[in-house]
Amino acid sequence: MYEVLKGIDFEQRQLVGKKHGVGLFDLVKGKGGEPRCYSCTLCERTCPVDCIDIEYRAEAPKLPWDAAAEKAAALEAQPEIDPRPLDAVIAGLRDGAGLVEALNATQTAYRYLPRRALEDIAIATGLKLSQVYGVATFFPQFNLQPVGKHLVEVCVGAACHVAGAPLVLEAFSLEMEVAVGQTTDDMLFTLQAVNCVGACALAPVVRFGDETMGDYTPAKARKLVRKLRRDEEV
Repeated sequence: MYEVLKGIDFEQRQLVGKKHGVGLFDLVKGKGGEPRCYSCTLCERTCPVDCIDIEYRAEAPKLPWDAAAEKAAALEAQPEIDPRPLDAVIAGLRDGAGLVEALNATQTAYRYLPRRALEDIAIATGLKLSQVYGVATFFPQFNLQPVGKHLVEVCVGAACHVAGAPLVLEAFSLEMEVAVGQTTDDMLFTLQAVNCVGACALAPVVRFGDETMGDYTPAKARKLVRKLRRDEEV
């Protein structure tokens, strides 16, 4: 009855990203050629601010998933936070601080942007949660998931890429035993690839905490990870 239109109106398809939960979805075409929803509820299940609620009648007798249950489980999995640092953030907003400034202050306090914090900021500013989330996802420096004790960022800008950044990134990934963009199970390391950090003369560049280190090599990457692991064992 329907045929799937792959990537309609788009030249390139995208996968749903784990970090931001966005992407392009398949549509189906009806008898008259009009595109219509496939009733898969994927948009509802991946909406990071839970602002999509679909009333639908599935073509299949029963969907193999429960969107409401998945949403409830995701909310239940949100880690608890100490709300006290938010008091200063909200006070700053009332004194005229901007949204980005508030998000920066929140990340300084928690090292990422907890959902609870985004909700409170939305209430304080009178914005919708989706609007606050939109700003938070626009700037790559904001983390929407808890990060490890040690955040390692490898620049993958043009100069660093040519100078060997992919090999440095691979060395970190193998030594940490974690994929790029992920955090180790013990919450010790988070490994991220970042765009140009403005230190091209030092390429390849690695940022570790507040320190920017240039002329980095895979050997240095392995040495740093091993040292930090030893320090944790002391």
